[in-house]
Amino acid sequence: MVSLFRRTASPVTAHILHDAGLTPVGKARLATVAEYFGQILRLHAVPEPPPEIAAGLPPQFGPGSLYRLHLPRLLGEEQVIYLDCDVCCTLDIRELWEEAAQGRAASGAEPLLSCVRNQTAEGAGGRAIVKKGLDPAHYFNSGVLVFHPRRLRALFPDLMAAVLRLLPELPRPPLLYPDQDALNLLFRRLPLHWLGERFNYQLHVAGRWLLPPDQLEGRLLHFCGRKPWCEPLCPSALGHLENYRFLEQCCFEK
Repeated sequence: MVSLFRRTASPVTAHILHDAGLTPVGKARLATVAEYFGQILRLHAVPEPPPEIAAGLPPQFGPGSLYRLHLPRLLGEEQVIYLDCDVCCTLDIRELWEEAAQGRAASGAEPLLSCVRNQTAEGAGGRAIVKKGLDPAHYFNSGVLVFHPRRLRALFPDLMAAVLRLLPELPRPPLLYPDQDALNLLFRRLPLHWLGERFNYQLHVAGRWLLPPDQLEGRLLHFCGRKPWCEPLCPSALGHLENYRFLEQCCFEK
Protein backbone atom coordinates (compact mmCIF):
# COMPACT_ATOMS: atom_id res chain seq x y z
CA MET A 1 0.00 0.00 0.00
CA VAL A 2 2.90 2.35 0.75
CA SER A 3 4.42 1.66 -2.68
CA LEU A 4 1.12 2.54 -4.35
CA PHE A 5 0.44 5.69 -2.32
CA ARG A 6 4.00 7.00 -2.74
CA ARG A 7 3.79 6.96 -6.52
CA THR A 8 0.18 7.94 -7.15
CA ALA A 9 -0.78 11.60 -7.28
CA SER A 10 -4.51 11.02 -7.81
CA PRO A 11 -7.01 10.34 -5.01
CA VAL A 12 -7.11 6.65 -4.12
CA THR A 13 -9.52 4.65 -1.98
CA ALA A 14 -7.81 1.51 -0.68
CA HIS A 15 -10.19 -1.30 0.24
CA ILE A 16 -8.69 -3.92 2.57
CA LEU A 17 -10.54 -7.24 2.78
CA HIS A 18 -9.83 -9.01 6.05
CA ASP A 19 -10.99 -11.62 8.53
CA ALA A 20 -10.88 -11.69 12.32
CA GLY A 21 -7.09 -11.98 12.20
CA LEU A 22 -6.64 -8.24 11.56
CA THR A 23 -5.91 -6.84 15.02
CA PRO A 24 -6.76 -3.33 16.31
CA VAL A 25 -3.03 -2.51 16.05
CA GLY A 26 -2.99 -3.61 12.44
CA LYS A 27 -6.07 -1.54 11.64
CA ALA A 28 -4.52 1.51 13.30
CA ARG A 29 -1.31 1.15 11.30
CA LEU A 30 -3.19 0.88 8.03
CA ALA A 31 -5.18 3.98 8.94
CA THR A 32 -1.95 5.83 9.79
CA VAL A 33 -0.49 5.07 6.37
CA ALA A 34 -3.60 6.24 4.52
CA GLU A 35 -3.85 9.40 6.62
CA TYR A 36 -0.19 10.26 6.09
CA PHE A 37 -0.62 10.17 2.32
CA GLY A 38 -3.99 11.90 2.39
CA GLN A 39 -5.77 8.88 0.93
CA ILE A 40 -8.92 7.03 1.94
CA LEU A 41 -8.98 3.63 3.63
CA ARG A 42 -11.96 1.30 3.82
CA LEU A 43 -11.82 -1.92 5.84
CA HIS A 44 -14.18 -4.75 4.94
CA ALA A 45 -14.58 -7.71 7.27
CA VAL A 46 -15.54 -10.63 5.05
CA PRO A 47 -16.78 -14.10 5.99
CA GLU A 48 -14.37 -16.99 5.75
CA PRO A 49 -15.20 -19.71 3.22
CA PRO A 50 -17.00 -22.84 4.47
CA PRO A 51 -14.74 -25.17 6.53
CA GLU A 52 -14.88 -27.93 3.91
CA ILE A 53 -13.59 -25.50 1.26
CA ALA A 54 -10.93 -23.97 3.52
CA ALA A 55 -9.64 -27.42 4.46
CA GLY A 56 -8.99 -28.26 0.81
CA LEU A 57 -6.96 -25.13 0.00
CA PRO A 58 -3.18 -25.39 -0.38
CA PRO A 59 -1.39 -24.13 2.76
CA GLN A 60 0.58 -21.53 0.79
CA PHE A 61 -2.68 -19.76 -0.09
CA GLY A 62 -5.34 -20.39 2.54
CA PRO A 63 -8.79 -18.78 2.82
CA GLY A 64 -7.47 -15.26 2.24
CA SER A 65 -6.72 -16.13 -1.38
CA LEU A 66 -10.47 -16.16 -2.03
CA TYR A 67 -11.35 -12.80 -0.45
CA ARG A 68 -10.86 -10.86 -3.72
CA LEU A 69 -13.95 -12.61 -5.03
CA HIS A 70 -16.09 -10.45 -2.72
CA LEU A 71 -15.07 -7.22 -4.48
CA PRO A 72 -17.70 -7.10 -7.27
CA ARG A 73 -20.48 -7.60 -4.71
CA LEU A 74 -19.11 -5.15 -2.14
CA LEU A 75 -18.23 -2.21 -4.38
CA GLY A 76 -20.40 -0.28 -6.81
CA GLU A 77 -17.66 1.50 -8.78
CA GLU A 78 -17.34 1.11 -12.54
CA GLN A 79 -14.00 -0.61 -12.03
CA VAL A 80 -11.86 -1.79 -9.13
CA ILE A 81 -8.16 -2.66 -9.18
CA TYR A 82 -7.17 -5.71 -7.16
CA LEU A 83 -3.52 -6.24 -6.14
CA ASP A 84 -2.06 -9.23 -4.33
CA CYS A 85 -0.21 -8.42 -1.12
CA ASP A 86 3.09 -9.41 -2.79
CA VAL A 87 2.79 -6.80 -5.57
CA CYS A 88 5.10 -3.79 -5.38
CA CYS A 89 3.94 -0.71 -7.27
CA THR A 90 6.53 1.34 -9.20
CA LEU A 91 4.07 3.43 -11.22
CA ASP A 92 1.24 5.90 -10.74
CA ILE A 93 -1.69 3.49 -10.49
CA ARG A 94 -3.76 5.82 -12.68
CA GLU A 95 -1.80 4.37 -15.61
CA LEU A 96 -3.38 0.97 -15.02
CA TRP A 97 -6.78 2.53 -14.26
CA GLU A 98 -6.87 4.39 -17.58
CA GLU A 99 -5.55 1.42 -19.55
CA ALA A 100 -8.34 -0.78 -18.18
CA ALA A 101 -11.02 1.89 -18.64
CA GLN A 102 -10.24 2.10 -22.36
CA GLY A 103 -9.81 -1.63 -22.87
CA ARG A 104 -11.90 -3.90 -25.02
CA ALA A 105 -12.01 -7.65 -25.47
CA ALA A 106 -10.69 -9.16 -28.71
CA SER A 107 -14.29 -9.37 -29.93
CA GLY A 108 -14.75 -5.63 -29.35
CA ALA A 109 -17.13 -6.26 -26.44
CA GLU A 110 -16.87 -4.50 -23.11
CA PRO A 111 -14.79 -6.77 -20.85
CA LEU A 112 -15.80 -8.16 -17.49
CA LEU A 113 -12.19 -8.35 -16.36
CA SER A 114 -8.83 -6.84 -17.31
CA CYS A 115 -5.90 -9.15 -16.62
CA VAL A 116 -2.39 -10.31 -17.58
CA ARG A 117 -1.50 -13.70 -19.01
CA ASN A 118 0.24 -16.08 -16.65
CA GLN A 119 3.91 -16.20 -17.61
CA THR A 120 4.54 -19.85 -16.71
CA ALA A 121 1.90 -21.36 -18.97
CA GLU A 122 4.45 -23.41 -20.90
CA GLY A 123 6.08 -26.81 -20.35
CA ALA A 124 4.81 -28.70 -17.31
CA GLY A 125 2.77 -25.68 -16.22
CA GLY A 126 1.03 -25.61 -19.58
CA ARG A 127 0.25 -29.31 -19.46
CA ALA A 128 -1.35 -28.90 -16.03
CA ILE A 129 -3.50 -26.08 -17.41
CA VAL A 130 -4.62 -28.21 -20.36
CA LYS A 131 -5.68 -31.00 -17.97
CA LYS A 132 -8.10 -28.51 -16.43
CA GLY A 133 -9.73 -27.90 -19.80
CA LEU A 134 -8.06 -24.51 -20.31
CA ASP A 135 -5.90 -22.97 -23.02
CA PRO A 136 -2.45 -22.01 -21.66
CA ALA A 137 -2.31 -19.05 -24.08
CA HIS A 138 -5.45 -17.62 -22.49
CA TYR A 139 -4.77 -18.43 -18.84
CA PHE A 140 -4.46 -15.32 -16.66
CA ASN A 141 -2.66 -14.68 -13.39
CA SER A 142 -5.03 -13.51 -10.65
CA GLY A 143 -2.49 -11.41 -8.73
CA VAL A 144 -3.42 -8.20 -10.57
CA LEU A 145 -6.99 -7.84 -11.79
CA VAL A 146 -9.25 -4.99 -12.78
CA PHE A 147 -12.85 -5.94 -12.03
CA HIS A 148 -15.76 -4.23 -13.73
CA PRO A 149 -18.30 -4.83 -10.93
CA ARG A 150 -21.54 -3.69 -12.56
CA ARG A 151 -20.98 -5.82 -15.64
CA LEU A 152 -19.88 -8.74 -13.49
CA ARG A 153 -22.90 -8.62 -11.20
CA ALA A 154 -25.22 -8.82 -14.21
CA LEU A 155 -23.75 -12.26 -14.94
CA PHE A 156 -22.53 -13.37 -11.49
CA PRO A 157 -24.59 -11.69 -8.75
CA ASP A 158 -22.22 -13.31 -6.25
CA LEU A 159 -18.83 -14.17 -7.74
CA MET A 160 -17.66 -15.80 -4.51
CA ALA A 161 -20.63 -18.18 -4.52
CA ALA A 162 -19.97 -19.08 -8.17
CA VAL A 163 -16.33 -19.95 -7.40
CA LEU A 164 -17.23 -21.92 -4.27
CA ARG A 165 -19.58 -24.05 -6.36
CA LEU A 166 -16.80 -24.69 -8.87
CA LEU A 167 -13.89 -25.40 -6.52
CA PRO A 168 -14.95 -28.95 -5.54
CA GLU A 169 -15.00 -29.84 -9.25
CA LEU A 170 -11.39 -28.81 -9.93
CA PRO A 171 -9.03 -31.74 -10.69
CA ARG A 172 -7.16 -33.16 -7.71
CA PRO A 173 -4.36 -33.67 -6.98
CA PRO A 174 -2.84 -31.18 -7.11
CA LEU A 175 -4.96 -28.14 -6.45
CA LEU A 176 -2.22 -25.53 -6.88
CA TYR A 177 -3.94 -22.22 -7.61
CA PRO A 178 -7.56 -22.56 -6.43
CA ASP A 179 -8.99 -19.08 -7.05
CA GLN A 180 -6.91 -18.60 -10.21
CA ASP A 181 -7.97 -21.91 -11.75
CA ALA A 182 -11.62 -21.36 -10.85
CA LEU A 183 -11.65 -17.82 -12.26
CA ASN A 184 -10.04 -18.99 -15.49
CA LEU A 185 -12.69 -21.70 -15.85
CA LEU A 186 -15.51 -19.26 -15.18
CA PHE A 187 -14.21 -16.67 -17.65
CA ARG A 188 -12.82 -18.92 -20.38
CA ARG A 189 -15.58 -17.99 -22.85
CA LEU A 190 -16.32 -14.49 -21.57
CA PRO A 191 -14.92 -11.14 -22.79
CA LEU A 192 -11.55 -10.31 -21.23
CA HIS A 193 -9.23 -7.37 -21.77
CA TRP A 194 -5.60 -8.49 -21.90
CA LEU A 195 -3.20 -6.03 -20.27
CA GLY A 196 0.49 -5.74 -21.02
CA GLU A 197 2.92 -7.77 -18.93
CA ARG A 198 4.29 -4.65 -17.22
CA PHE A 199 1.07 -4.54 -15.17
CA ASN A 200 1.76 -7.96 -13.60
CA TYR A 201 5.49 -8.60 -13.95
CA GLN A 202 5.88 -12.06 -12.48
CA LEU A 203 9.31 -12.39 -10.90
CA HIS A 204 9.45 -16.18 -10.70
CA VAL A 205 9.85 -16.29 -14.49
CA ALA A 206 13.30 -16.85 -16.06
CA GLY A 207 15.16 -16.00 -12.86
CA ARG A 208 13.89 -12.42 -12.74
CA TRP A 209 14.07 -12.44 -8.95
CA LEU A 210 17.87 -12.49 -9.34
CA LEU A 211 17.91 -9.19 -11.26
CA PRO A 212 18.58 -5.84 -9.56
CA PRO A 213 15.67 -3.37 -9.52
CA ASP A 214 17.04 -1.23 -12.37
CA GLN A 215 16.92 -4.23 -14.73
CA LEU A 216 13.28 -5.12 -14.06
CA GLU A 217 11.04 -4.14 -16.97
CA GLY A 218 7.70 -4.33 -15.19
CA ARG A 219 5.88 -1.58 -13.30
CA LEU A 220 3.76 -3.73 -10.99
CA LEU A 221 6.27 -6.24 -9.64
CA HIS A 222 4.61 -9.49 -8.59
CA PHE A 223 6.84 -11.45 -6.21
CA CYS A 224 5.42 -14.90 -6.95
CA GLY A 225 7.25 -17.54 -4.94
CA ARG A 226 10.09 -15.50 -3.43
CA LYS A 227 8.52 -12.80 -1.25
CA PRO A 228 10.16 -9.38 -0.86
CA TRP A 229 9.85 -9.49 2.95
CA CYS A 230 11.63 -12.85 3.39
CA GLU A 231 15.29 -13.35 4.21
CA PRO A 232 17.69 -13.80 2.59
CA LEU A 233 16.55 -11.03 0.29
CA CYS A 234 16.54 -11.70 -3.42
CA PRO A 235 18.22 -8.93 -5.50
CA SER A 236 14.94 -7.89 -7.13
CA ALA A 237 13.51 -7.04 -3.68
CA LEU A 238 16.16 -4.46 -2.81
CA GLY A 239 14.02 -1.64 -4.20
CA HIS A 240 11.15 -2.80 -1.99
CA LEU A 241 13.21 -2.13 1.15
CA GLU A 242 12.77 1.55 0.44
CA ASN A 243 9.08 1.20 1.21
CA TYR A 244 9.80 -0.35 4.62
CA ARG A 245 12.25 2.40 5.51
CA PHE A 246 9.72 4.99 4.42
CA LEU A 247 7.02 3.30 6.51
CA GLU A 248 9.17 3.24 9.62
CA GLN A 249 10.69 6.71 9.33
CA CYS A 250 7.72 8.70 8.12
CA CYS A 251 4.67 6.94 9.50
CA PHE A 252 5.55 5.39 12.85
CA GLU A 253 8.44 7.35 14.32
CA LYS A 254 7.29 9.72 17.03
